[in-house]
Amino acid sequence: MKHSDAITRRQLMKAGLIIAGAPFCAEALFDGRAVADDENPAEDTPIGPREIVRGLDGMSRVAETGNTFGLGHNAAAVISSAFFCREQKLDASTQKEILVYLGARLLKNPIYAAPRPQETADPKLTEGLLEDLDAGIATLRGKGHNIIFAVTCLKALRAVPEAVTPERIDGLRKMVRSFGKTKGGAQEDPEPPLVGLDDEQKFIHFIFEEFLKAAGDGFDGHVVTIGHALVELHRMGHTDLARKGVPAYWAWVRGARADDGAGGGEIAPVPPQAPTPLTHEYWAAQAKRRIGEIVSSHTIKYPYSLYALAKDVKDEDLKKRILAKVYRLTATN
Repeated sequence: MKHSDAITRRQLMKAGLIIAGAPFCAEALFDGRAVADDENPAEDTPIGPREIVRGLDGMSRVAETGNTFGLGHNAAAVISSAFFCREQKLDASTQKEILVYLGARLLKNPIYAAPRPQETADPKLTEGLLEDLDAGIATLRGKGHNIIFAVTCLKALRAVPEAVTPERIDGLRKMVRSFGKTKGGAQEDPEPPLVGLDDEQKFIHFIFEEFLKAAGDGFDGHVVTIGHALVELHRMGHTDLARKGVPAYWAWVRGARADDGAGGGEIAPVPPQAPTPLTHEYWAAQAKRRIGEIVSSHTIKYPYSLYALAKDVKDEDLKKRILAKVYRLTATN
């Protein structure tokens, strides 16, 4: 890889996106492992419905703590771990290593101290959660996590419908409402429209094009995670609601663009044979790192969104350009 196709370690550190174990061969992003057709995580795997329910229970308590933004990352990562393992078809050994990581980094938090009580599930309860998301989706709050957290929960409740119980949903609705509503309804975007969700593949390519243009400081990572949330919401059939959130996403990506349009400057070469987030070795390296709770959650959430979307990239030139920058989402030291 040419010197002009790379970024420096100093810039990676500044961006705050050096989030996981050893550097990796980014070509693995496009190996076609992800299979999104499976609706439910397998129940005989180390990570599955149990982690989804625990994550939902944790998320249903974050508003009670007064720290929705911080602890919501934790719960979203626990939920996302199950989808990451399922969609990338990770082997049992790798899943066990991720489970160790969850136990050491995230699941010790008091939001997981006790499960929600056993109650009769009612699928209609998700309608209230959708109403709360609808009330605020036209604006991004908490760097777009009003959308990210809510969509993560909606996907989780579809995967484990028995978790749609009154006390749990009440807590989840409080979480969504804690971000606030869009005042006065959706505002007219003064800028020309960008790419919408009517053509999903085009929108996914747009997400990655903006990822490449974005500055550091977390902007580029959230270009991917917010975009992924809107794609998931659209795929769940909530098309009008997803479209309602697109103009706010446009505002985010415009604000995320680097001033020079280069998206981070020079890029260091990627080692050709290093562990990826799809491997046992990669996750084993995480125990050696000293990182905070939000970065610990991003260690799972960023690769989850990145891999989920990357499988749908068809443009070969775009793939090459993504590979030059994606190292920042998984490099470690």
